[in-house]
Amino acid sequence: MTVTQQRELQCKWCGYTGALESVSEHVHISNAQVSMQHAVWRCPQCGQTTAVAQWGRDLQFSYKVLEYKRLFRRSTWVAIYDVICAWCGSKATEPAEVNVTVANPVSQRFRYDLYGCRTCGKATAISYLGEIRTHCAERDDVYRSLWYLDPE
Repeated sequence: MTVTQQRELQCKWCGYTGALESVSEHVHISNAQVSMQHAVWRCPQCGQTTAVAQWGRDLQFSYKVLEYKRLFRRSTWVAIYDVICAWCGSKATEPAEVNVTVANPVSQRFRYDLYGCRTCGKATAISYLGEIRTHCAERDDVYRSLWYLDPE
């Protein structure tokens, strides 16, 4: 007999508040705001997953997450953030790439993800060390995997 754990949480995808089903208790998120183990929960209403990290009693980090299954290896979990385009201010953005290489990082400690804007078609880089910060991003003309932040 299998016992499914449940916990009262809010789904980050659809806003459902109620008992979410446990998927895993100890998951590493590739691009999380905090370097902690996360628990992943599935929403019974939309079927999507939400990751939660608890620090003490009062501080909680939660994200929309997607699972990328790999053959003969553990799945990779990736956080999806609500990003506003740094170029035009649109909320119509979608994730494009995780952990991009940036030529001029704000800090060596920051890691960056790239989001594409469906409104203006430009790229926004986000850094997520503790809080989400957005930057206009442009691709290098020669080295296509290299990005520049806040070009002038």
